[in-house]
Parts: sequence; C-alpha cells; structure tokens
Amino acid sequence: MKSFALLLSSTLLVGTVHAGAIDTTTRNGNCVLKSTNDALEENASSDSQTNDTTCIITADDDDSEVISEASYSGVTAPAPKEFDEFGSDLGVEQSIDSTRAKECLATIESAREYITTEVMVDEKYAKTRDLCKNQHKDCTLWSVLGECENNPGYMHVNCAPVCQSCEMLHIETRCPLDPNAVDAMYPGDLSKMFERILSSPEYKQFEPVVVSRPPEGPWMMQFDNILSEAEAQRLIELGGEQGYERSSDVGKQKKDGTHENYVNGGRTSTNAWCVGDCYEDPIAQVVMGRIENITGIPETNSENLQLLRYEHDQFYQVHSDYIPYHTERPCGVRILTFYMYLNEVEEGGGTNFPRVRNVTVTPKRGRAVLWPSVHDKDPNAQDSRTNHQALPVIKGIKYGANAWIHQRDFKGPNNRGCN
Repeated sequence: MKSFALLLSSTLLVGTVHAGAIDTTTRNGNCVLKSTNDALEENASSDSQTNDTTCIITADDDDSEVISEASYSGVTAPAPKEFDEFGSDLGVEQSIDSTRAKECLATIESAREYITTEVMVDEKYAKTRDLCKNQHKDCTLWSVLGECENNPGYMHVNCAPVCQSCEMLHIETRCPLDPNAVDAMYPGDLSKMFERILSSPEYKQFEPVVVSRPPEGPWMMQFDNILSEAEAQRLIELGGEQGYERSSDVGKQKKDGTHENYVNGGRTSTNAWCVGDCYEDPIAQVVMGRIENITGIPETNSENLQLLRYEHDQFYQVHSDYIPYHTERPCGVRILTFYMYLNEVEEGGGTNFPRVRNVTVTPKRGRAVLWPSVHDKDPNAQDSRTNHQALPVIKGIKYGANAWIHQRDFKGPNNRGCN
C-alpha cells in the first residue's frame, strides 16, 4: 500500500492508498501525483500563499494529525464556465474535470439528496449537521476516483457530504474506544522490558547502556550500535526523498475531534514522515522490525518513523512526547520514544534531559536512546521527568529518526482519522 495525501501526528494522520487510488507524496519540496496505472504524474511547486498546490506531509509531532492536500492542476481538463461555484452549497466550491463532468454532477446531486433527506432529518446527525461540509476543492473529484473507500481517514472527515459520512464527523462515532482493548504495558511492565533488554544476550550486539534507572530516576537506555552505517545513511536518504518540511506542534482541538497543527518559535527543525514507498523500503522495514524486537511491542503500535533534520542553530525546546488527549483515542498514549542518531555532528545537537541529572546524549551515527513518557507504576500517566530538549546545532547538520510507541495499535485507527 502507498501513502495518500495525508497524515491526520502527529501527528497527524496517515491514510493509505489501495489499488486504483491516487497517491500524493512530496519529494524535494515538490508535489508528485500518481495513479496506480501510472497515467497521472506531475511535479508542482508548493506555495503556501495559493490554493494551486498544497502538499503538506509535515506532521505535528505532538498530534500525528497532518492534513495533506493535492492539486490536480494540469492533470485534469478545465471545466466549462457554467460550473462556476459548483457545489458551493456543500462547502468549498468544487473543481471539476470536464472529462468526468457527468460523474461529478451525479456525485454532487447525490450529496445534496443525502443532506436533505438524511442529515437534516435524522437525529443521529444532530451534533454534526453544521460540520458537514466539503473542506477541499477536489473532494468531488476524489470521490469519483474512489478515495472515499480507499482513504476513509481523510475523506470521511474532510469530504463528508460527497462521501455521505457526516455521522463520522463526531469523534466518538468515528473512533469508539474498545473496552476490551489490550494495552502493551501494565503496571511494572516498563521495568520488566528494560531488565529483559539488559539481561538478554540477544541484545548485546546493540551495546545497551543504562543512563538512568529506578529508584534514582526514570528508566533511560542508550544503544551505541543500533544501526549500521549503511542503515543510517539510507534513512537520511529516505528523508530527502520524502521531502523535509518545517516541524510543527499540536494545536487546539477542532469540532470534528481532530487537532490543528501550528508552527512555533520553540521548534525550528524540519521533518519528513516515512510513509508510502519510504515505509515499504527494505531498510526502513528492518529498522522498525528491530525496534519491535527490542521493545517487544508490535510495530503497528508505533507511529511511522519521523525523519528529522536540524541545521545550524536549529533546536526544539523542552517538551514531553506524551499527548494527554490520546487517553481518549483508540491508540492510547505514547509510552516510549526510540530516538536514533543518523550521523556525526561536529558540535552541539545533543538531547538533553534537565530532570535526569541534566544528562545530555551526544549525537553519534548508529546511536539510539530509549525512554518512557509514562510511569512504570501507571503506564497511562505522564512522567514529566523525561521531558527533554534538542539542543541547538552549533556546527554541522544533525539527522535523526524517531519512533513513538503507543499503548495500542496506532496505524489502524490512524487510517480512520482517529489519532
């Protein structure tokens, strides 16, 4: 499967494309559109000031909720003038491909009937009637192309009228909590995991070293040989292929239960998300499998690898990786962070933990640090002792790769727009 135009990450959300669907990714700041029959492919420069092209694969590290959009400019034929303001009664005015005009018209008419005869009548839509709008100009075209079925996580929220999914705009309907869900960690399991890593001969090859442990402080472990030079280099290359974008943080919750992401002065790095072809890359698969083996937690509980780049003077101020609202999401909270250093940095760029003896882990190619964001005695409660910061790079460039591991399956709910 390939990545569709979105992550709704933290940040924030990554949908998936199945056979026959459109794939939108970024490469070197450009937007690339593909169809599985390779009939469509276009590079268009990104411009945040216009609606001609927006291909945003940056993800909010504290939310995993990234909305990515794609332009079909130059791929589709222009519509006749009589289609001006087409579909504006259902939200954003819709673009239309004249070669698919009949299907687009039928989709809009069906959406209008759905709104009139169901949404405005049935009480199950009472909480979402005012929210049920097409949020993107290509919603109708995407619906015609089958994206409502192929990418429900994005489409059911952002193109609800044409997907006839208005009830899904309510977070409790879209993302119900499973009372029988099994957590990855229960009280005492964090210590058991770290003790297992220390005692097992299998992990000696990764050179684990305890940085901190109870009762003096929280668990924290460093691995000096987690990646080979070739693996680290390939992850750097994958970040470049995906396209680095300005990192952002979690913003306020919107009415549909998703969260805004915002850029702030306390975080100046750039990042890319390892989705689509990157996720399927053999090296990326090996690395994610290694993390699964070491932690004993299924790879599906992890967010996609976040590939990071810090240039001169770039930093990330003190923060926690724990996101409180995840307690109300199917994925559960982030319990562990597995951070990998991909290159040597001439000066600066360390990861500092002010409340763990003010220790700073310095960048070294192939090194990794593993720490919890929760307490061993209550692995759903935030442990602020592991709040940390990425110190400014003084000389050189710092590359890293980050895996956030959740209590429960992250990837499945994320594809439904739940995280």
